[in-house]
Amino acid sequence: MPPRTGRARSWAALAALPSAAGGVCVLLLCGAFSSAHPAPWALLAAAVLGAVARWGLSKQRRPWYALEEGFVCALAVLALTQLAQPLQPLMYLLAAAYVLALPLRCAIPLLAALIALDAALTVPWPQMAAHASFAVLFAALYHALLGARLAAARRAEGLAVRKRVADAEARARELRLVAVSSEGPDAAERHLLGGVSEVEEVLRGALAVAEAALRPHTVAVFLLSPDGESVRLRECASVSERLFRGPLSSREGALGAVLCAQRSVRLDDGGAQITYYEERSPVAAFCGVPLEERGGGLLGALVADRAAAFSAEEQRVLEALASEVTRAVEAERLLGAVRREKEEKARFFRALEELNKTTTPQQAAQTAIAQARQMCGALDLCAITLFEDRRHRVVAVDGEAASPLRDLSFGENAGLVSNVVKLGAPLPGRALGAMDRVLIFDAGTVVRGLAALKIFPLKSGESVVGTLVCGSRSADALPEAAQKELAMLALQAAEALVRTRLYAQAERLATTDGLTGLLNRRTFNAQLHGRLREAERYQRPLSLVLIDVDHFKQVNDGYGHPAGDAVLRTVADLLTRQARETDIVARYGGEEMALILPETDARGALAIAERIRKSVGGAHHRTEQGNLRVTISAGISTWPGGGESGEELLEAADKALYRAKQAGRNRVFAANPASPGVHGDLRSVLPGSPG
Repeated sequence: MPPRTGRARSWAALAALPSAAGGVCVLLLCGAFSSAHPAPWALLAAAVLGAVARWGLSKQRRPWYALEEGFVCALAVLALTQLAQPLQPLMYLLAAAYVLALPLRCAIPLLAALIALDAALTVPWPQMAAHASFAVLFAALYHALLGARLAAARRAEGLAVRKRVADAEARARELRLVAVSSEGPDAAERHLLGGVSEVEEVLRGALAVAEAALRPHTVAVFLLSPDGESVRLRECASVSERLFRGPLSSREGALGAVLCAQRSVRLDDGGAQITYYEERSPVAAFCGVPLEERGGGLLGALVADRAAAFSAEEQRVLEALASEVTRAVEAERLLGAVRREKEEKARFFRALEELNKTTTPQQAAQTAIAQARQMCGALDLCAITLFEDRRHRVVAVDGEAASPLRDLSFGENAGLVSNVVKLGAPLPGRALGAMDRVLIFDAGTVVRGLAALKIFPLKSGESVVGTLVCGSRSADALPEAAQKELAMLALQAAEALVRTRLYAQAERLATTDGLTGLLNRRTFNAQLHGRLREAERYQRPLSLVLIDVDHFKQVNDGYGHPAGDAVLRTVADLLTRQARETDIVARYGGEEMALILPETDARGALAIAERIRKSVGGAHHRTEQGNLRVTISAGISTWPGGGESGEELLEAADKALYRAKQAGRNRVFAANPASPGVHGDLRSVLPGSPG
């Protein structure tokens, strides 16, 4: 019983507010709120108080609570407008509140309910249309306003992030942590921010120690610009607020003496030489030590000043702090170099892994392009060209300028691609000014808009098999580091292209006949079994045609084996041209050839075989002893009816071929009359065929 009682209470609590809202809705539609009678208003007040109490006290918010509370608000507003018509604008404000406070999936149904209730209460349709239009207009305007505010907030946040990254890059360049970077915020820049923060933490710690040990008026770190001509104040702890942040000349005053001499400087009365205040220095004693790297490079200086003179011991304290600062910078720089090297190796091994998965030259080229664009995201053009038979061919291309290059083929010329293949070295060797006038591929293909270009040779051993073309609309998109990675990728891409080409050649040699170029016997058998399984599965007919060149031994004996080979090649070419795209043509053995005809019944197979017989019989074969003409005989078997296995089909076709030979050659025999709708022996269908 207690569980049932608890469940009943739960259901009663859930149904209380919808029930009250339903009652208020009925009273509203009956016009009960047009007067100040207390009963309807009491029910409305109870519903509103229930909604407010649940909103403030409910520990778990159900998905439909927002809809119920919004509906109660609509009832309250419409009740007020029913009592006093001048309160109608409250409806428009409520519509705006829906889109401001609720997600659209809740706001739109509530807005529709509000308009529907108002329409039920408003009899004249022009007034009803005006109310609905104003409600929708207010909701749309406030939604647009909210969207604009959110977009502005996102833009401001993005701008703040970019400014933070730019500041971090500037500080990193001052600390010599990285070179100039033009890439957007990514994982590398997050590492950069972390490195800068670590070094700044060390700087602040060193200043705190110096402040506690030396009691200076000012202790500060000045960092040298990359060109060495100026310094900027980076961190300081000072009593004065008049420090000049820079840039300051790196050759003036006591600070300039520290930087130029690259040794510690201590002045007891050097007020005139302290130049990093906006006005005259308030103190006279100065002590400065250089921030000098182990390799001799100079980062900047750590300086301190005060009214009392500095002792030699205090100078050594400052020198020790400077050593800690430079050690922290060098450690972070080393970590950054290790991290970058690790990332480069990871990219390289990832590219190598993807290239090793490829099995065709086209796949290898597409994979190389994808990896190149991952290594250098600023590329607007990336293409792979192959050099075969003294012609260049674009086998894969990607980027904004890719459309005119697809399937492009051109001969040797004075262009950069051709010269890279000839020289086996990357081009161009320097930046090119008028890039639009540079001959990259051939004279008929112009790639416009590039500001940076590098073409890498695809070298395998001593031979160059093609090129990797990389271009960008940004002039600084191909720094030395990116070029180094792309050059390594080009070497691996060359090996992948050679490997896949050799694989394709080996596969072709393993599956085709060397003399005729048709499929060989082993591949033919595999294809026959596979096609027969498909025919059985889908209950579609399948025909097999065996063809034999008549009196071929006489051709070899009378004209020589080269002439016989020429005859076989010509017959194979005629078979390939007369067959359909879906048919499979193979050399079965010696002078015998075979065709697999999917979805072809006996009548269709006979028509195709007869067309081939006439084509071969009408062809001329040139030999040293004159023109030669040959004929063929053919045997056909068809599934169903010609056998249930590939071996049985072959045996039936071979028997039909033997009968064609016995009947006088130069004719087609069908092994079976099987085919739906065909009656009698198909050998008598065509005129001239023996019956």
